[in-house]
Amino acid sequence: MKIKVIVVQLEPVKGDIKANINKVEKLLNGKESLNPDLIILPELWTTGWDCPDFPKVAEKLEESHTYNFLKSIAVRFNSNIIGGSAILYKNNEKIRNTCIILNRKGQIIDTYDKFHLFSLRGESEGLYLEEGNAPVIVKMDIGKIGISICYDIRFPEMFRLYAFNNTDLIVNMAAWPKNYVDEYITLSKARAIENQTFFVCSALTGRINENYSFSGNSMIIDYQGRIKNKLNDEEGIIYSEININDMKEYREQMPILKDTKKTYNILEKK
Repeated sequence: MKIKVIVVQLEPVKGDIKANINKVEKLLNGKESLNPDLIILPELWTTGWDCPDFPKVAEKLEESHTYNFLKSIAVRFNSNIIGGSAILYKNNEKIRNTCIILNRKGQIIDTYDKFHLFSLRGESEGLYLEEGNAPVIVKMDIGKIGISICYDIRFPEMFRLYAFNNTDLIVNMAAWPKNYVDEYITLSKARAIENQTFFVCSALTGRINENYSFSGNSMIIDYQGRIKNKLNDEEGIIYSEININDMKEYREQMPILKDTKKTYNILEKK
């Protein structure tokens, strides 16, 4: 099976949801002819990653500009959507960094709340947000997709869990710091190689304040760690067609996942 994927990369306007919706609209304009099966947006594309601003920009899911826009593009493109993430209320009390996932009809089929919250130089998501409860594998008409957000990528145990549950594709949406861009590229390729899976990254680019710039480097990576398509630090989209059958055939030829032991224990010498 082949899956047509569009990945969006943009420089967010800090705290301005409507302005950022307009940016994505312009980036996607005229791309309907690509007939994507899946459109992926970055982490916090609606507002940028700026912890003190989180309570100010939080939305209620059903009433949110973010959800209504994602629903409109799902229907317009007849495409599944992994909607990056936005700051959303959970049970009308706590707020979380949440990814909204929709089918081709614009119906919400799942959400994922960021599982690992990030800290950098005194700015800590954990001071403002509630962490998610668990990783999420979403079932779509194109297969099983493992969802992750930014800092999650540093925890290989989560991605191994996805691999052992036979995901066809893993996605990471990021607002990654530019100073650590080499780590993001390396980790993304490593997660693809070690789990023998297509790995797709959708990242923010540009500057959000005087202290923080985003890495860009959105990528579509195959199961051998080869980059099929990539952006640097410019706004734009990338497109690629990925062949799930080729990936499954490679897994049979190179059975790393089958050869992985259930447990690894170090035996102490007496």
